Amino acid sequence: MIKFSSKKILLPYDFSKNADKALSNAAFMAAFLRSDLYLLHVIGKSDTLDIILPILKIKNKKDLIKVLSHQLEIVSIKIKKDFGIKVRTIVSSGNITSEIVNVANEQNIDLIIMGTQGSGSNNDFFLGSNAYRLITKSEIPVMTIKEKSSKKGYKNILLPIDLSDHSRQKVNYAISLAKAFKSKVSILGLYNENERNDKFKLDIVTKQIEKLCSESKISFDCFIDKTAHRVSKTISFAKKHKVDLIITMTDQKSDSQFGILNNYNHQLVHISNIPVISIPPVQLGDLTQTESPGIPF
Repeated sequence: MIKFSSKKILLPYDFSKNADKALSNAAFMAAFLRSDLYLLHVIGKSDTLDIILPILKIKNKKDLIKVLSHQLEIVSIKIKKDFGIKVRTIVSSGNITSEIVNVANEQNIDLIIMGTQGSGSNNDFFLGSNAYRLITKSEIPVMTIKEKSSKKGYKNILLPIDLSDHSRQKVNYAISLAKAFKSKVSILGLYNENERNDKFKLDIVTKQIEKLCSESKISFDCFIDKTAHRVSKTISFAKKHKVDLIITMTDQKSDSQFGILNNYNHQLVHISNIPVISIPPVQLGDLTQTESPGIPF
């Protein structure tokens, strides 16, 4: 069972526009949920330092850390003033993705929030951006944000469900998050032509989710649809139903190849302008089995 927790939120911050888009969302979430916000800046590998240090007229890495720590503290002071939350700043160095994961583990972080350019960026898509690498490596949920939202909170949370091994593991997380934000949960069951004979499993699972929502006094609606393109269907559904947040598992399967990112979650993060929370699975066996109604979500 994967539980929602929000005591500590980590935001990798590199002073870019993408980081600023994510910062406002992270600060609001921290304020609303009474969480502590950690701002982390990671100095990349030494080859980038050879370029940065002369430009900034800084002699060594130690001085660079001091400068960046000061700049990060300026950002944190503004966030504290605007949102009334506790903010801690950390400057680290090394491989960006590895350092984010290490700091998250060291500080017992509950959620990482990261800005991403997604499609339309100049990043080498096939090698993967820091956001994609982070989603792959992180053992805690990662929320990716592409666009700065004028809305505050998440009134409609989309929960895509399919017959992937761990698809159901995100259900309790979604319901707990919905309770915190007083949100509606939109359940979207997806299957393809090859899974037609197993659709009854999806019917059972979605009924179980509806029951859990009812017991938790969460507003919900439910849709089941056959599609050859799960990602496209998810995006179009989200737009039509004015979804604010999508929750997925990192190992959900896709119906089609999309470059080398043939994983539903990676495609969704790349395409969606709506924030996505990507949850890594816990290896508990096949949760699509329907023989036992007591199987935990």
